[in-house]
Amino acid sequence: MVALLVDDEKRLLNSLSRAVQSVPEITETAAFDDEYEALEFAKSNKVDVAFLDIKLHEMDGITLAKELISLHPLISIVFCTGYESYALDAIKMHIDAGYLMKPVRAQEVYDEISHILKKRSKKKLQVSCFGEFDVFIEGKTMAFSRKRAKELFAFLIDRRGHVVSVPSLAIGLLSEDTDPVRGKNIIYQAFKSLRSALLEYGVDDVILTSGGGYCVDPSKIDCDYFRALDGDPDAVKAFDGRYMEQYPWAEATLGYLIRTLGKN
Repeated sequence: MVALLVDDEKRLLNSLSRAVQSVPEITETAAFDDEYEALEFAKSNKVDVAFLDIKLHEMDGITLAKELISLHPLISIVFCTGYESYALDAIKMHIDAGYLMKPVRAQEVYDEISHILKKRSKKKLQVSCFGEFDVFIEGKTMAFSRKRAKELFAFLIDRRGHVVSVPSLAIGLLSEDTDPVRGKNIIYQAFKSLRSALLEYGVDDVILTSGGGYCVDPSKIDCDYFRALDGDPDAVKAFDGRYMEQYPWAEATLGYLIRTLGKN
């Protein structure tokens, strides 16, 4: 985990750094006594957890937390403060955060990280295929920087854990007259973008590479399509004859679902 630390008191920042670095799960720390420098770091680097003082130079810690959440939606926030009343301000602004009272001790940091990891282990990617294809994490729509990356993910979901080679992906997703070499490069770039998006949300383990191809791990995805084929009565009932409507290549699976689930 990459930890971002922000406190305008250097002595306390150094003490916090030592405490955070003592936690085995923390692989990298970035400590700042200036909130704007911390924000610049977060704009170009992955951050998993942020330990923030609430009283800073100009931007308060709660505002900084909101900025960090906008950059990294799955970031965990831990406020380090000597004022318990600030916790209420964070709650009112709908910031889900942990709170440590100064001076922060190593055991408290360890306990907080353990709590965060326990919460994250319960998270699961939700995928909706009936209707239009969409991806959610904790109820929020997942953003993709490239449409092709989202479509690639949809294609792999459609294959339900079966490995698909790069040439097969190019044939399935691109036009027939696409040059094979160019087609492979397009798929490679789409996969790179897809992996980056999944990594940003902390769910990159749902996609695997194998034998020069790609596949998803169905056990780590909550998908209406998967559940319906497994006989889940609620998922079967939810199927209304529509499947990944935005993708023409999905029509073959739609036909299979209609025949299998008896919807038309």
